[in-house]
Amino acid sequence: MKSSKTALALALGIGVFAFQPAAQAADTVSLRLNTILNGWHCPWHMARDKGWFKEAGIEIREIGEGRGSADTAQLVAAGTDTFGLVDPAVVIAGVSRGLPIQSVYSLINKSLLAVVSAADKPIKSAADLKGKQYVTLAGSGALQMFQAVLAANKMSPGDVKILTVDPAAQYATLMSGQVDAILIGLDGVPDLEARGFKYHAVTYPELGVNTISSSVATTTDLIQKNPDLVKRFLAVTRKAWEEAIKNPDAVVEACLAVKPTGSKEAFRKQLTDVIGALRSENNKDKPLGFGAEKDWQMTLQVQKDYRGIKTDAPLSAFYTNDLQPQ
Repeated sequence: MKSSKTALALALGIGVFAFQPAAQAADTVSLRLNTILNGWHCPWHMARDKGWFKEAGIEIREIGEGRGSADTAQLVAAGTDTFGLVDPAVVIAGVSRGLPIQSVYSLINKSLLAVVSAADKPIKSAADLKGKQYVTLAGSGALQMFQAVLAANKMSPGDVKILTVDPAAQYATLMSGQVDAILIGLDGVPDLEARGFKYHAVTYPELGVNTISSSVATTTDLIQKNPDLVKRFLAVTRKAWEEAIKNPDAVVEACLAVKPTGSKEAFRKQLTDVIGALRSENNKDKPLGFGAEKDWQMTLQVQKDYRGIKTDAPLSAFYTNDLQPQ
């Protein structure tokens, strides 16, 4: 009798086990950065190292370095990468040309773009811009928005010279004296400091143009077909940035784990500069990642007024807050 009960129990157990649904497979995604690695890219590395993506049912295939926002936008639109760090100016320009992408997380809401020149030959104001030569990355947000800076100061692209190079060559081009200044975000300045370069920086807002600097973008197809994945990715993103504010050292350590030859001081400065620009006056009372309508409207208007973007699309074509974690 006992053996019969045991056999029955085993049979029932096997039956239950056999019909248990398989664990849901994690969604595999990739994140394309906008440039080579720097300190404010590493909250995502930290989140991956801590297992936060895994807890959210996400497998990070790659967090890859970028070659400018325009290139990242193209990779995301093509489906090569799932998410990308893309300047909203590039999103607007891309969507206006039919690129199927949208910003889903407004990351840096104060412009960190700057004209950085040698300290002994500084470019201090708009009056110093004309007739100079500048180096930057092809398709970068810094280059695209510089056209708005020129227009805002009644200059045309013909009033300056632009040299575009690969990411590895941009600093050397400036330091060798081949150009007068570099167009970059302030997060790139520590790399110059680490090389012993004495510089002067004037920001785009100081030159009359202030826009949102960076966002997380993905395809409209993914937003429509798998909004839950986008929500989970953004929830981890917000958690990572909240942790970065409280514990920047953990983010710096994540940077060094990826790039041991990097400068701890440079990574930290890049991160803290961006932390100070996560919120604008228009979203200071909102959760991280929330895009303020006024900020997006200004970003769009700058594109229309100074970069010749022609579009009647509503703001909702370029960004959404609907997938923000609650």
